Amino acid sequence: MSSLDVPRREALLADSALVVVTAIWGSTFIVNELVLKDTPPLLFLALRYGVAAALLVLFARGRPRTPGLVKDSAILGLLLSVGIGCQLVGQLFTTASKAAFITGLSVPLTPVAGWLLHRQKPSGSNLAGLILAAGGFGLMSWPTGATGLDPGDLLVFLTALVYAVVFVEMGVAAPKHDVRAYSAGQMVFAFAGVLAGRLLLTPFLGRPEPFFAAEGRPLGFTPKLLLAILWMGIVASVVTTLVQTWAQARMPAVHAAVIFALEPVFTALFAAVTLGERLSAREAWGGGLVLLGIVVSELRLRR
Repeated sequence: MSSLDVPRREALLADSALVVVTAIWGSTFIVNELVLKDTPPLLFLALRYGVAAALLVLFARGRPRTPGLVKDSAILGLLLSVGIGCQLVGQLFTTASKAAFITGLSVPLTPVAGWLLHRQKPSGSNLAGLILAAGGFGLMSWPTGATGLDPGDLLVFLTALVYAVVFVEMGVAAPKHDVRAYSAGQMVFAFAGVLAGRLLLTPFLGRPEPFFAAEGRPLGFTPKLLLAILWMGIVASVVTTLVQTWAQARMPAVHAAVIFALEPVFTALFAAVTLGERLSAREAWGGGLVLLGIVVSELRLRR
């Protein structure tokens, strides 16, 4: 199905579905804030992806295997493992607000990745919306008085680059495959990638450097950790992967990226409710720009 001939009602449903996905992603920052202070980051991620992979494989039983399914699943899954792994590790060395802004650079980077990889030409309205949304990210997330790059900033920037490629490749490959089969394949390879990375690091976990010290922490299965694994594995991985795969088959990658720009807005709202944080005036203006960017991206400019 072409992204240009989707019925309007179905297109609106796809947009709404991605908004829900983005809200769930926004909640993951809160979960990570509560859990990762005393939990090994990559081991927690491996548990999350392991639960998600097992469930998605069950859901995908009997679904058709289309040509290129394994290859496309491997590309997306390994990219996801690198992206989220770099983000979690990078957050050990930089502030949360800086990490959120740098990750958000995936939004303006998406049309660049689409053009480089597949010569996809974004519309003028898409580009205008992306510029506004990127400006909103800056106002919301760039901390006042920040100077220079923290050691983790480059790792988080790599996450932004990877996510931009993920958005593009998802938009290209999703229409070719069954939603459940493709989602299961992605998560299996994501789990394999994170687990392989964690195993490769095992000999170094006794070192005193901050990352190795954090990854070498003992894993205690407290009720808080179990709830976090279930939320991140079932809702933030299984549900979002299925819905994102279905929705992105019905829209251009650049349009999806603009919707994903809502993530820091949801994060700020959840943080206000659960952690008692409040938006500053600058952050509120930034959220408004993100929303304006989404509206502008929907405009159909006439010649």
